[in-house]
Amino acid sequence: MAMKMNQPNSRTARPRQGFTLVSMIVAIVLLTVGIMALANANTNTIKYQAMAQNRTNAVAIARAYLEEVRSRDPWTIVSESVERVGPDGIADSNGGFLRSMEVNEQRNNLLRLELTVDFPRAEQPVRLTTYQYRGSGLSGAP
Repeated sequence: MAMKMNQPNSRTARPRQGFTLVSMIVAIVLLTVGIMALANANTNTIKYQAMAQNRTNAVAIARAYLEEVRSRDPWTIVSESVERVGPDGIADSNGGFLRSMEVNEQRNNLLRLELTVDFPRAEQPVRLTTYQYRGSGLSGAP
């Protein structure tokens, strides 16, 4: 009987080798969740970067067009309907940007110009407002 006491029990003495199936499944699930989170973050980054680029282009289109309008004779400036333009601001029937301008006479010699540029995936369009003074002595003056 002394010999039996000195022999290790086969169930408790066997060293653990490797991982159990449950621990492997848990590890794979955690790895999958992490990879999916990174993929989602990458997708959102690309989406928001494209939106920021489109907004930047829309602001550039609006500023350039307002400068062009402000260089015109103030007595000939009128509202303009929606026009499709490309990212360079030039009229293009396939362009992704929609530009329009509304002109309101604030006073006898003062115009309010509001330029709107709508762009792809926009939550709201870009709106720039400026005022144009129409002094006397210009063509079309009363």
